[in-house]
Amino acid sequence: MSSLDPLQTRIRAVLFDVYGTLVHIQNPKSPYRQLLKVARERQPISKEQSARDIMCRAFGLTEAAGYYGVELSAIQQRRLELDLDEEIRSLRLYPEVSEVLRTLRARGYRIGLCSNLALPYVQPVAHLLEGMFDVAIWSCGVGAIKPDPEMYAMATQRLGFEPAAVLMVGDNYQADVEGSRLAGLRALHLNRQNGRGDLRSLEGLLDHLTCA
Repeated sequence: MSSLDPLQTRIRAVLFDVYGTLVHIQNPKSPYRQLLKVARERQPISKEQSARDIMCRAFGLTEAAGYYGVELSAIQQRRLELDLDEEIRSLRLYPEVSEVLRTLRARGYRIGLCSNLALPYVQPVAHLLEGMFDVAIWSCGVGAIKPDPEMYAMATQRLGFEPAAVLMVGDNYQADVEGSRLAGLRALHLNRQNGRGDLRSLEGLLDHLTCA
């Protein structure tokens, strides 16, 4: 455990959530949600447990269906695959993301990604953000999901800094803000919807770090 006072520690790295923070889906189809709806018709599965199942394991749609004992018809399988493909093709960075991340790296900050993410989305997201980050922690690759402190411990270790020197930025207050603070990181809440968080867009992050 570090004895450093978080408020006296210089921020050396910024850790970002992905969806709702850096990336958005222009045409959401929710294929995993569709699959889980079918699975819940056959057995009782809580939304919390099903989210953990999907995002903590290297599951594509076929593997997820098999895990829940769901037998999809060829038509159902194809429809879900098409929805997944369409959703992935519609992934976009928020307008300010590229400039903000490049500016942070130019200022000497290390950049990390820490995301609860199902396997098929990992490579498309990594491609969108290629060259803009140093470290990535994907839930489906490490077997844990935010706000599990293990996610943040792995992220700070790979970034190479004490938790107090890492700032987490995300749009989910419980997972990204409360979870990271419990793990010893500093955190800012991004709320693009109504501006009630610490940041309304990532452009404000640059000003925050300048003043920190």
